[in-house]
Amino acid sequence: MRKRENYLEEGISALLPVYTEGVGDTTVLITLDGNQRVIHKKIKAVLKGIASSLSYDIVELRRKYGEILGQKVKIPIPLKHDLILMPVVVRQPLVQGDQTFGYINLSCIEEVIKEDKYCTVVLKNGIDIQLLQSYSTTQKNILNAQLVERHFLENNYKGVEKISSLQELNQELHCPATRGDIVVLYQHIKKLIEMLKSNTK
Repeated sequence: MRKRENYLEEGISALLPVYTEGVGDTTVLITLDGNQRVIHKKIKAVLKGIASSLSYDIVELRRKYGEILGQKVKIPIPLKHDLILMPVVVRQPLVQGDQTFGYINLSCIEEVIKEDKYCTVVLKNGIDIQLLQSYSTTQKNILNAQLVERHFLENNYKGVEKISSLQELNQELHCPATRGDIVVLYQHIKKLIEMLKSNTK
């Protein structure tokens, strides 16, 4: 359980399947800061562990959002408001049954660069992830992930928009007043004084 929590504490930008010599099929965790470390588990086990630590059944998540998208493969996995894992093809299998999909956190994508028949995803931490799929396919994956994100937030984070609005209001209240703000405030005070005077007559 501790390891599962650590994955989330470090922040997840991407999870990628890799072959590690002497170990076999493992997973590379790319953190929000751009650090990378190898987890000696297959990516399916890592995903299942992370989902379980957040009280989610990954099979049920795939079924639910697969029905919403109308597809059975490459289903984005929503785990938190800032952790929507988008599946992408990152390698060719060495043997039958090897996982070819990696998962990129939707909120960590900076841009997608088209390169011949494939493309590269640039993360906000500066890490480049080369994909073995086309630019158009990746754009479709992003769109699907955004649709899943919207549905997930509407059903699990109904108060997020209110919190965001309150944070924006708080930021505005702490901003220094401009000349325009002072003029408007003066006009309101002047009108208020005039109203008070008229009521006392």
